[in-house]
Amino acid sequence: GPRRAVHRPFGCRGGVPSPGEGAALVAVAHAASPVPPAPSVHGCRVTLRAEAFSRPHLLADLTEAIAVQGAAVVAAAVEPPYEQRVRHTYTLRLPDAAALPALLRAMRQVPGVYDVTRDGRPRRAPAPRP
Repeated sequence: GPRRAVHRPFGCRGGVPSPGEGAALVAVAHAASPVPPAPSVHGCRVTLRAEAFSRPHLLADLTEAIAVQGAAVVAAAVEPPYEQRVRHTYTLRLPDAAALPALLRAMRQVPGVYDVTRDGRPRRAPAPRP
């Protein structure tokens, strides 16, 4: 759709905003004080690694299990399948660290998932790769 720009009088060159591509000027009232910053994000951040047998819809099923537990995905990486196995690594924001055990259980209950661990923790030796 068409783009719109909002200008404060003191922020425009020459003190007069110029409409873009024939758009009409619209009066806008700005708040006297700046908008307060968003509240700080509470909770904790954790990186989890899920190992599973490769299958269709695995990514969707894992992210659904994560969302149902109230966690937000900050970052995700999926390694290419090797010998019909795949590794997913998720960096998540949890509302509270106490939610971690339930999240781990929920991810382990996804069909095909055989291990979920916190990244950086000791784990079993990975399968040999060529």
